[in-house]
Amino acid sequence: MEYKGYYVNVFLMDDFGGVKGSVSHNKDDSYTIFIDANLSCEEQREVYRHEMRHILNCDFEKCNADNIEFEAHELCFR
Repeated sequence: MEYKGYYVNVFLMDDFGGVKGSVSHNKDDSYTIFIDANLSCEEQREVYRHEMRHILNCDFEKCNADNIEFEAHELCFR
């Protein structure tokens, strides 16, 4: 799927080890979002929105993961 010029693949994963979701930046400059398939539909949507914020905020160009997560979660509650 393409969104705002970004190519994004989305996979629902069984037994995701307690992680709700994650995103990776691929070598071809696309992104892959992984979401726990055991979450409710609403939780899956929220995880998708959270991971898309990482992409749209260019978080892969930043270096401190703790700060990235803090900023991402702050945006959720504003």
